[in-house]
Amino acid sequence: MTVLLSVCAVQLFMIQIVRGPALAEQGRQVRTSATKIPAPRGQILDANGQVMVDSVQTYHIAVNQQKIREYIQEDDDGKTIGRGPAAAAKQLAPLLKMDAAVLGAKMVGDGTYEYLAKNVDSDTYRAIRALGIYGIEWEPVFERIYPAGNAAANVLGTFGTEPENSSGLEMVYYDVLEGTPGEESYEVSPGGAVIPGAKTVSKEAAHGGTVQTTLHLDLQAQVQEAVDAIADKHQADWVSAVVLDVKTSKVLVLADSDLKKPTEGPQMSNAVQGAFEPGSVGKILTMATALEKGTVTPLSTFSVPGVLSTPDGGDIEDLHDHETYVRTVAGILTESSNTGTVMVGQTVSDSDRLETMKAFGLGQLTGIELPGETPGLLAESGDEWVGRDRYVTMFGQGYAMSALQQAAMMAAIGNDGVWQPPRIVDSVTYADGKRIETEEPQPRQAVSPETANALLKMMEGVVSDEEYGTGSGAAIDGYRVALKTGTAEILGGEGTVATTAGVLPADNPQIAISVVVNNPKAGGYLSSDSAIPLFKSVASSAVRNLGIPASATEPELFPLTP
Repeated sequence: MTVLLSVCAVQLFMIQIVRGPALAEQGRQVRTSATKIPAPRGQILDANGQVMVDSVQTYHIAVNQQKIREYIQEDDDGKTIGRGPAAAAKQLAPLLKMDAAVLGAKMVGDGTYEYLAKNVDSDTYRAIRALGIYGIEWEPVFERIYPAGNAAANVLGTFGTEPENSSGLEMVYYDVLEGTPGEESYEVSPGGAVIPGAKTVSKEAAHGGTVQTTLHLDLQAQVQEAVDAIADKHQADWVSAVVLDVKTSKVLVLADSDLKKPTEGPQMSNAVQGAFEPGSVGKILTMATALEKGTVTPLSTFSVPGVLSTPDGGDIEDLHDHETYVRTVAGILTESSNTGTVMVGQTVSDSDRLETMKAFGLGQLTGIELPGETPGLLAESGDEWVGRDRYVTMFGQGYAMSALQQAAMMAAIGNDGVWQPPRIVDSVTYADGKRIETEEPQPRQAVSPETANALLKMMEGVVSDEEYGTGSGAAIDGYRVALKTGTAEILGGEGTVATTAGVLPADNPQIAISVVVNNPKAGGYLSSDSAIPLFKSVASSAVRNLGIPASATEPELFPLTP
């Protein structure tokens, strides 16, 4: 007996003193589980701090199909009133807004974690948890929400599990917006239940960073409505509108027609990704080159025929038949004469014209912080313009640009000839509070201030000259407007493109606007039918929303005739 007691004492000593801590730790490891704590993704804001994208906590509801077989439903008296998947489905169906039979079928099988519903709100989650159904599990997650609906959906993009599954700003700033998950551990009983008070958070979840855009959300929403209205009225394939700050080239509005909520999947932005021939808007580039090279002035005169025969490009015609008349260069632009523009273009070399186009950002990416941008279409060398191509490029055909590039070109004219790359992100604030503003883009002098100001004054005539101006329909009470209209055939396809682009107020340029109506099939195909009304709508909303003061002076136009 003494020997037996001695052996027991030794074993007890070994268990409690020598091996006790190790066994206790081993027991904890066996009974301890760890799980990730989801982290909320960061916000995307507009220029004024309005939330455009946010994250809200929701819950995924799942079932352990093996455990749910053992579920017993009891009433308040402890009496069994249901068993297994059928009973569980009957309780959950009203909360999940699902058919009980369909829900019950999802619970049958051998899986240990099968989803029943995703992104369930907090109230529904609490109601499900209160039922205490054995075999029903939940997973806290964060869902992306869009307080302004589809406003700027083309910019915000969609959020996926990986950058390559995302789009828009969600893709470009994926890592900035991504939160850092936390971790918690908890002890469970042999039956799998969490032991009360045994949870330990070893790492807190960290919120993702914030991206602040340059967009003005209220104005963006108003312009989207206007864009959609024009698309519907004219049965256009797509319509886009861009508004830039003239001094900084910050994107204030980037609107596309027929946008859906980001939750419905990726969407392209035709304003950034769609290329088109600018038509008569491109005459600005021919005039800019000739003015810059000094081969003409706004008051230089030309005898302009209705049809101009060229040695290697066939006949060039104006839209409307007319006898030969004398017009100043300003008059040629105001009336949007093809033949007159070709005559001006022939005073400079093709390489000089191409150089001007490139200086205004054509044929190259602007660097906007969005994926899929088009560089447009432009010859590498002026030598590539042979035959008729040489002449049609003088009035906006034979090359292509995006609505964004067109807006940036107009902003440069309103900014004393200084072209700046447009940008749509103002700053990034990381989770640690560190705020980094977007680097200022490198500007370049596309044309001299004298040339830019002459163009601006010439473009005013397009609106203000009631007799000859092709853009008089875009006039806005109290504001001097400078713009150019254009209509061209769709590059490589059928149909036409109507466009209008310009700046205002012309006496103190604040915003540049570019609108494009692609392939209107009803209500007229000219820019005067669709693009000019859209330009006026966008401009009217912009001056009100942005608080732009009215013009202080009346325009002094160049004479159109000698």
